[in-house]
Amino acid sequence: MAFSKEFEIGAQQVQAFADLVGDHNPVHLDMEYAATTKYGGTICHGMLVASYISGCLVEALGTGTVYVEQQIRFRRPVPVGSRIRVVFGEPQAEGKGQMSLSTTIEMLQGDIWKKVVEGQATVVPGSSG
Repeated sequence: MAFSKEFEIGAQQVQAFADLVGDHNPVHLDMEYAATTKYGGTICHGMLVASYISGCLVEALGTGTVYVEQQIRFRRPVPVGSRIRVVFGEPQAEGKGQMSLSTTIEMLQGDIWKKVVEGQATVVPGSSG
């Protein structure tokens, strides 16, 4: 199973996520403040970026797919307005009807995709189709 899907994360998504979870850190929302940080501009919440994995798991493994576990490592910040790509490795059968697979998110910089998030998910797959 090869799976890859692209998204753009704009200011509207970042603001909606901040409002939903109550994380209004100015490094995510205030361009003037963020310009004074080492990032040089606003960056997406790490968990917002990682949350794109969830919907992609359902798309790749079927309706009703449920997370059991997610190991995750944030490798670099994602500037607001970035194009990202969710990529999954080949699922491996585990016990109890579960599967594990690598989960990677890459960010497009120029014409090069760079890893920003990598990890491993364990899921109970849903129904195909």
